Amino acid sequence: MTREEMLEKLRALNPTTTEMVLVMYVDCFEDYASAQANIAEHGAIVSHPKTGGPLPNPYVTIRDRAAKTLRGLRVRAGDLWDK
Repeated sequence: MTREEMLEKLRALNPTTTEMVLVMYVDCFEDYASAQANIAEHGAIVSHPKTGGPLPNPYVTIRDRAAKTLRGLRVRAGDLWDK
């Protein structure tokens, strides 16, 4: 789904919500989805690029931060989360 399609869907489900909030929701949704894809591909523990030692995947922090913001925006998302 494109960014504009997501915004159209959110506008229809949230007619009284400001455009700014809907755009923030889509931004965070995209951050969350991208981070989750990275975690799914590489795991929660990754190798340090220089030393090769294990370290927490930094995308876990990005995903969790985006999830916290999404929960706080209180936007009806309908089937946006369905794959």
